[in-house]
Amino acid sequence: MDPLSKSPLPKESDFPPGTEFVIYEFDSPMALIPDQGWFSWWGGVSRKYNPGKSLKPGNNWAADSFEEWLSVVESTMK
Repeated sequence: MDPLSKSPLPKESDFPPGTEFVIYEFDSPMALIPDQGWFSWWGGVSRKYNPGKSLKPGNNWAADSFEEWLSVVESTMK
């Protein structure tokens, strides 16, 4: 693959059962993967994420569906 091309969008089947898809601050796609922890998907690339004190009640929420979460991932790739 051309290193300058955009990453392909993830598929729901790429994640293990029990993964939580979360939207942080309206525009940051996050995933909480069982036994692995938090990952940011900003820009369509998975990166380990340490939420520290950044995730607080009210500034993040569970996506209504994988499709909603995926649309946030896609919007960060533009």
